[in-house]
Amino acid sequence: MKAANYLNIIADQLHPYMALVFPTGNGIFQQDTAPCHKARIVMEWFEEHTDEFHLMSWPPNSPDLNPMEHIWDVIKLLLRAQTPQYPNISTSRDRC
Repeated sequence: MKAANYLNIIADQLHPYMALVFPTGNGIFQQDTAPCHKARIVMEWFEEHTDEFHLMSWPPNSPDLNPMEHIWDVIKLLLRAQTPQYPNISTSRDRC
């Protein structure tokens, strides 16, 4: 995603939502270090709106905190360990 597209989403969707849910400006928004999240125009926009909500800092090279990614890894490991391995996606899906 390009930074300009991401900024449009932030400005058009996130900003009104945060104003509605956190009218006193105490909301915190979390994003990772994807290039479009760290683009200059995006970071400048967040700096201009710091009185409305805060941007949570995110460490570089952080572990994946999305639980779904870990679940998919477990499923893949379990499927690969089965004997015999299944010849097609339909059979694998049924086995899941």
